[in-house]
Amino acid sequence: MSIGQNIKRLRRNADMTQEELAEILSISPQAVSRWETDATTPDISLIPAIVNLFGVTSDELLGINTAHVEEQAADYKKRISSLYSENRYGEMLALAREAVKTIPNNFQLVGQLALALTSGENALNEENINEAIKHYKMILEKCVDNILRFNATVALCRIFAEKKGDKEQALVYAKQLPKGVAQTSFYLIDLFGLRDDSEKEESYRMSIEMYAKILTDTIYRLADPNDTNPKNRLSREQRIAMLETAIHIIKMVFGDDPLSENMELYELNRVIGCLWLLDGNQENAIQSFEQAYRYAVAFDEYKDGSQYSSLLLSGIDCDDHNLWNRSAVQDFADRIQNQNRYHELKNDQRFCTIIESIKVRL
Repeated sequence: MSIGQNIKRLRRNADMTQEELAEILSISPQAVSRWETDATTPDISLIPAIVNLFGVTSDELLGINTAHVEEQAADYKKRISSLYSENRYGEMLALAREAVKTIPNNFQLVGQLALALTSGENALNEENINEAIKHYKMILEKCVDNILRFNATVALCRIFAEKKGDKEQALVYAKQLPKGVAQTSFYLIDLFGLRDDSEKEESYRMSIEMYAKILTDTIYRLADPNDTNPKNRLSREQRIAMLETAIHIIKMVFGDDPLSENMELYELNRVIGCLWLLDGNQENAIQSFEQAYRYAVAFDEYKDGSQYSSLLLSGIDCDDHNLWNRSAVQDFADRIQNQNRYHELKNDQRFCTIIESIKVRL
């Protein structure tokens, strides 16, 4: 991994923008952007400040010996998982402590340590429970991996509901979860009895939200836009029609201002555009990409704590940005830069306008 890619990874892990890093180092945001795209490298005089800021060695920043560290971490994860599957929780805890001490910045290992602290006989110790809470909270505060953040949120909900008997705090974490996946906010709230009878109407609305998300996700999988199922004989036109149906459902359920669902609308329109490209229809592809950009902007700009305004979901809180911890516009920019499929549009004026608009926002 290049020094620019390492700086980008470390900056994101620290939940820091390019502008914030530039201000700390007394340079321009454009300079940081050029580093992260490998157009230039930092002046050697800035290296000490960068490694001290992110708490890494110069070797790690420069990409030296990181492969060894990754191999060591992978070995730890495998051994810890094996002990967990064999219910050897005491040994699991000891090994997890050793792993985190050896590789302190690996959030997967931190998560395994927290799991070990709350597994089997280890969970009988109140100090272990409190330490696990501390580790899970650190993952939520500093980690940008959505899967690890999701698992930490579910774990905190369970710990406060089952171990601490604090239903109020458990509800706080349950409501931070998205509603359309296996461990849903709705599911956990009902599982731990965190809702009273006066909230039934909210419960019904949450069910609508959850099933709408499940339905659109299932439609996406049926359409199989990446063509991963060799037995799926759907044409590209049929796949596009299915994805457009998913868009219609989102608009119908979530309303004219779908808030967090703008991320889903961005992704659906972007995928539809890619399918039109494969079909050789650049005009329709451009139209879809223009729509994708508009929804990406809308996603980045909606305010956390907002509520849906549609008739079906009136009063229901939308998901906060921290569940994604990424910008939709930045995601679009990264795909355009790194995926060859977009290169055939590099001379199209409308597509160039999209690219310029993205640059202005980043």
